[in-house]
Amino acid sequence: MLRVYFSFMNYLDFKSHKYLTLDAKVINHYKKRNYYVLKLKTKTLTFYTTSREDLKNLLNENIELTIVTKNVSFKDYLFTFYAPSFNIKLLPVTKAEEYIEKQHESKEISDIFKALFLGESVSYDTRQKLSALGVSHLIALSGLHLGFISLFLYLIISPIYRLFQRKFPYRNRFVDIAAVVFVIEFIYLYITSFPPSLVRAYLLEILLFLYAYYLQNPFSLKVLTTLILISLVFFEKVLSLGYFLSITGVFYIYLFFRYFKPTFLNSLILSFYMFAVMFVISHAFFGNFNLYQLLSPVVNILFSLFYPLEIIFHILGYGGVFDEVLKGYLNLGSEYVGVKFPFWFMLLFLALSLVAFFKRWAFYGINLIAVLAIIYAIGVSVGKI
Repeated sequence: MLRVYFSFMNYLDFKSHKYLTLDAKVINHYKKRNYYVLKLKTKTLTFYTTSREDLKNLLNENIELTIVTKNVSFKDYLFTFYAPSFNIKLLPVTKAEEYIEKQHESKEISDIFKALFLGESVSYDTRQKLSALGVSHLIALSGLHLGFISLFLYLIISPIYRLFQRKFPYRNRFVDIAAVVFVIEFIYLYITSFPPSLVRAYLLEILLFLYAYYLQNPFSLKVLTTLILISLVFFEKVLSLGYFLSITGVFYIYLFFRYFKPTFLNSLILSFYMFAVMFVISHAFFGNFNLYQLLSPVVNILFSLFYPLEIIFHILGYGGVFDEVLKGYLNLGSEYVGVKFPFWFMLLFLALSLVAFFKRWAFYGINLIAVLAIIYAIGVSVGKI
């Protein structure tokens, strides 16, 4: 109810302007017949507009434009709407974007790193390749990336804090460092326009810290339920497919650690388990599949080394070290087949997954179903080769 109230107040303010001038980032750009379609994102809105001007490729560019708000309904405002526009002006690129672009000869590769570090979008062709390879989740900013950022900040701040703690030995080092990390990460969320997956990860990080601090079990459904409710109240952009997939992913991680202890070996097994169960969910929405997608769990594990290394290389100005390797890997996703599961099948799978949180037989059941779904996809792929 609070979320609807806050959203409606924002909607009334939005509608009070017949013509609204705003800055936005282009997250998709394609031609349709004799006009261009632009998908735009601001700090609070995601919407479409069109232009009959002969536009250059504006993907990931910052623009200023004026939109007509007349026909935007409240329901459309909550999700994604269309608004006519005029006076489109290109804004200068940020220094961070320019710094990343200079380190890569390929625009496709530079777009991937801008997505990894700044939460920007990649082209349609690149998205299709990443989807076929089963690694789209690595490009979208998520808890994995925020975890690495937290670790990076901790390693930098911790030795500095030790020097000051000599004068204040009664202070709790972990609490103080966590507070600094949370503030810096919030600024990072603001810069990247609060991506739903990062919002989820940020809130979960704080909740887990509080539960651990007060010696409560962090792997309970209470934590996840609290996360969902808080997110709905304070962040409009969680009303999206991306957020649904993020929350579902977190649920399956919780489900895994309900039956397995958090050890190093189990963390490796987790990658294969997550690939299997999320295969059913993701392929209810996205149908791209090729046999190289089976390497996704291994790529996930390697990414835990690749991502922090690339952060360091980009800071030093040598971000293009692995560009040729990335190009070769992306080319593996150029060809794919369509494998899409019915929506009702996904709903039944989710229902059984909820039962699995309380019944071990259901946990083994969803894993068996996921494996059979993967075998089915392999059969479809082999049959069409």
